[in-house]
Amino acid sequence: MIIVPTEKRLEWKNAPIVLIAILIANLLVFLLYQSGDERKAVEAIGGFVESHYIDDEWPIFKRYMELEDRDAELSELQQAREAGDQYSIAQQMLMDTGYYRHISNKAPYAFEPDLYERWQQVRPEIQNTFDSISSFAYGLRSSDLSPVTLITHQFLHGSFAHIFGNMLFLLLFGFAVEAALGHLRFLIFYLIGGALAGLTQVVFTLGSDAPLIGASGAISGVMAMYLAIFRLRRIEFFYWVLFFVGYFRAPALLILPLYIGKEIYQYYSMDGSNVAYMAHAGGFVAGAVLIGLAMLFNKNAVNEAYIEQDQDLTHRNKTLAEIYRAIELLRFDDAHKQLASLIEREGVDYLLARIRYNLDKIKRGEPFIPSFCALMTQKGLTQPEIGDLNHVWQQEEQASELLPAADQLELAFRFTTLDDLKGAASIAEHLYQSGYKPNEVLLLCQRLATRYGELRDKGNAQKYQQYASQLTKDGHNGVM
Repeated sequence: MIIVPTEKRLEWKNAPIVLIAILIANLLVFLLYQSGDERKAVEAIGGFVESHYIDDEWPIFKRYMELEDRDAELSELQQAREAGDQYSIAQQMLMDTGYYRHISNKAPYAFEPDLYERWQQVRPEIQNTFDSISSFAYGLRSSDLSPVTLITHQFLHGSFAHIFGNMLFLLLFGFAVEAALGHLRFLIFYLIGGALAGLTQVVFTLGSDAPLIGASGAISGVMAMYLAIFRLRRIEFFYWVLFFVGYFRAPALLILPLYIGKEIYQYYSMDGSNVAYMAHAGGFVAGAVLIGLAMLFNKNAVNEAYIEQDQDLTHRNKTLAEIYRAIELLRFDDAHKQLASLIEREGVDYLLARIRYNLDKIKRGEPFIPSFCALMTQKGLTQPEIGDLNHVWQQEEQASELLPAADQLELAFRFTTLDDLKGAASIAEHLYQSGYKPNEVLLLCQRLATRYGELRDKGNAQKYQQYASQLTKDGHNGVM
């Protein structure tokens, strides 16, 4: 589920200088500073395993875990030890700052002098290498809380997808908040919101050595600031829920409990997730409170002229808003007529084809099959649009019966550019079993075998390689 406000558009006369600086800072930290993290982790954990000091430390570590009443964790690590998984044990030992202090104090007495001398020459260096990994050096840990990491954790990310998602949402919400608050106040509130979000997560993970990294808590604060700035004004929101996309208008602050409730629900329902849901919830509350306090003590804290500024919508956006409004009121025939008029005026693109498909899917009448086929054969799509198309294909139970085989083949090749290969695989399976154009299907099977291999899915890679081998054995060479 995605719900984002679209009331304001980015304007360079209100240039988001601080927002751009934050985006650049996050990207530079990720690309330059964090680029060596994987090497450091391999060096530290691998070096610890190869040193064979894990066996020497195990009795001390076991006693330490018992003293800390961490029986469940100890049981899992004992199972890993019995299975010969030294890497999991090494990682846990290196992550636990309390344990390293403990072993540093105990080792002089617990080890024989010769062993201790060798251990002391190697172990601190291994620990220092591990501790220099960005998430452990500057991430926020409840077991090692500091004012510095309350700020620095906001500029660290775990993957490209992590930073891309965060920066996208920061851009969507941040430019309007900065224009309304001013540059300096936006920066201060952004950092305070992120710090308070981090503290919220700390409260719910007391004693944990797992580091919290990412700007999502601060961004949750910015999202709440956006809603709090508009207060009870009815503003435009974009939504994407399952198959349904569209716009609606609602009082801004009424959406805030939905944001907070969603995070709290996910915190309690998605046990074991790596997502810091309570940091998000804390960020939402912090952002709303910061705006409330600012407006309480300074009536001019928010640029009301900017908030009240009417930004003219394009003809397309006005028509889309009317279409979404008709859909909200269940006036599907009216929505269909307006959509047809817009397509006739501007031509069909992916968004319009998607809306038309959603409308025709409701009745599944005569226009449904042409709408489905038109959607599946849209050209010039972005990767997110191809991903959405893949989702639609997988959800449509009769998809292979609705779309001509030639179009299915072309669609499957487009789906192979995604990480989710289920759509491409279902088409390949159908075409292989039906005997459609073996030369072309051979190429598709080879492509799937390669992609599954890249994704380290050995089972499916072998399966489609076998299909390709069978087609080759039957006298096909894959030449189109």
